[in-house]
Amino acid sequence: MAEVACAIEEITGLGAEVRPEFVSFWVDRGRADPAGLSEVGRRLVEGYPHALAAALVAARVPDPMRRPQPEHQPAPVELAAERRGLGTHGRTSVGILYDGARVQWLMAEIMGDREGPGDAAPAVHVVTTARLLGTWAEADSRWHAHTILCGEPAIISTSGLVQAPARPKEYYQGQALATTRLVPREVVEAELQQRLADRMLLPGDPRMTQVVTGYVLQATAFWATGSAFCPTTTCRLYNARRQEELLRAQSSEQARLCPDHEALFADMRRTRP
Repeated sequence: MAEVACAIEEITGLGAEVRPEFVSFWVDRGRADPAGLSEVGRRLVEGYPHALAAALVAARVPDPMRRPQPEHQPAPVELAAERRGLGTHGRTSVGILYDGARVQWLMAEIMGDREGPGDAAPAVHVVTTARLLGTWAEADSRWHAHTILCGEPAIISTSGLVQAPARPKEYYQGQALATTRLVPREVVEAELQQRLADRMLLPGDPRMTQVVTGYVLQATAFWATGSAFCPTTTCRLYNARRQEELLRAQSSEQARLCPDHEALFADMRRTRP
């Protein structure tokens, strides 16, 4: 994240601070000074880690075709998994879809009313997580994974960057072929990743730093203007729906800021101390 912070400072002129893991940072602050925390925030902070682990289990989306998810009592194994995830940026929760709006609300409650828009030195807070976050779409009545949720705090899902934008059609054709020929899925997955590596982002991809930088710029633009995205397909703020679009906008030779967003960040550089 240090590389991302340096790039953000250079592009925007804003001071970028890389803090410790988000939840532990704000829980420690909340315990030291609970002023600004809501009743929900106090319960989450005082009951950490069990209270937050239980809330995250409740935010899971086991059925992507149903909006109201069936309520159930968190099982000990689920609570244990979430407690482990709290110390690993969610890396132990990979493969589980969460209600992104609910997770974002939980993070905001832990932060409380501090460093917000009314403060003398307002800040944009950006969280990176390996948790896969989704929102419900009324248009097709299903949950969809996301790369980023803008707001306070903004949340970038590294799993979402890999899984949410559609992969090349050859990837899905290969997966279907594996099913019909009964080839082990992990063998097919490894072959497809190797063959299509230049056309889609992979877990642990060295291009992830460039990509995350672009999405932090999106969060910063949303914080500054209320609009995160750009219609220009080669702009770093393009809202990519396909992996090839994402890589073109973030890590190709064509990737750059469009004139409008270059002007936005240039203005930030001129006006910020």
